[in-house]
Amino acid sequence: MIYNNISELIWNTPILKLPDNYAGIKNIEIYAKLEHMNPFGSLKDRIAKNMFDEIKDDVKASGKTIIEASSWNTWKALSILCSTNQIPFKAITNRIKIPEMRMAMQCTWCEIEELPWLSDCPDLNDPNSYTTFADNLAKGEPEKYHYTDQYFNEKNWQAHYKSWQEVIGDLWEVDYFFSMLWTTWSSFWMWKAFREKNENTEIYWVVAKSWEHIPWARNSNELWEVWFYDRDFYTDILLETWKWATDWSIKLIQDLWLLAWPTAWWTFTSALKKLKELDKKLDWTKEKKKAVFLVCDRVELYFNYLNGVSPEIFSESTSSRKKVSDMKSETDKEFILSSDFVEKNKDDFIMIDIRWNFPYSIWHIEWSLNIIDEHLTSMVEEWKVFPKKKKLLIICRIWKNSAQYVNFLREQWYEAFMLASWLSWWKKDWLNLIKD
Repeated sequence: MIYNNISELIWNTPILKLPDNYAGIKNIEIYAKLEHMNPFGSLKDRIAKNMFDEIKDDVKASGKTIIEASSWNTWKALSILCSTNQIPFKAITNRIKIPEMRMAMQCTWCEIEELPWLSDCPDLNDPNSYTTFADNLAKGEPEKYHYTDQYFNEKNWQAHYKSWQEVIGDLWEVDYFFSMLWTTWSSFWMWKAFREKNENTEIYWVVAKSWEHIPWARNSNELWEVWFYDRDFYTDILLETWKWATDWSIKLIQDLWLLAWPTAWWTFTSALKKLKELDKKLDWTKEKKKAVFLVCDRVELYFNYLNGVSPEIFSESTSSRKKVSDMKSETDKEFILSSDFVEKNKDDFIMIDIRWNFPYSIWHIEWSLNIIDEHLTSMVEEWKVFPKKKKLLIICRIWKNSAQYVNFLREQWYEAFMLASWLSWWKKDWLNLIKD
């Protein structure tokens, strides 16, 4: 089939049927809606196209710049659509946690306005949030900017509504539907489309337990921060742990070859647990029920990030070369130095602070370097990049990360150390800490 524009590939994503009796579930057919098969890699391609198509001619004629407040996928898709139509684009964001995100966007020549990382939740009532910043920018310079405003743009919900009409068109009826919970803007319109066809469709949304943080998903404490959340939309809210998801995660790749972001793994494992309960109550002599789970976006861009938060997923190495994540998460006492000792001998050390840029900008040791852990891992695993004449001091909020780097660097014949109490000594006396 021949297409004239990459955006024509958006919509009509395929549905994958899992093998019969998968995971021992006999009375329910399981299907995956493959939104990561959109050309830019996510469900948000639909939103971006729906918003963009309505305004592109007027915006191009006016010479305005399109702006959007987004954590990643929406502005990635909008940026590409703008680039292919020679329209300037500016992203307002506060959560570029993955270097490859920025690099991908630099290929489209979009402008990126990075705000402090205050929260994973886009709080629409917060005057300091990136959504408010974008809104104020557009209102302050209306002749220069057009704000697509995904959270309040009706083209957003219309895109989701069309998505689930596709599912119904392929499967006719759906008995159970599973997805993780994020902004919840999509969930209402999924619910509406399914229930219009079958009022008995059961809708399950997956959230993390209250104490857990799962990348690009909500925990139960955050539900009430979400502007569009309404408990009445859902048959049930399933509480899940990251550990359970990662234990099953590799099966989606090895069994089904679904290169999907961990929210799909997490949704999938929660769905299996619930479907096993439901399956026991069904009569095998009757027609099978149908369950659908959502695969939101692709995983390849996130492997370095995922290795940082869940190295156990990649613990079975297929390479003889050692990795930082292979190292022990504790180290010998002689390699753990007091802040007082380091302060007196600071000229002997190269100090490497591996925290993220924003916490580093708030407070850091004056003579330290900021090399975030993903970058440092790539550097030291590739080659011996630091001069041997200097001792290396690893500074991090997380004890095990520092220990793993110390052990790895010592195997490369560096004199590597870590702080006994992170920055507590400096913070206590407010000495030699600076703020950018």
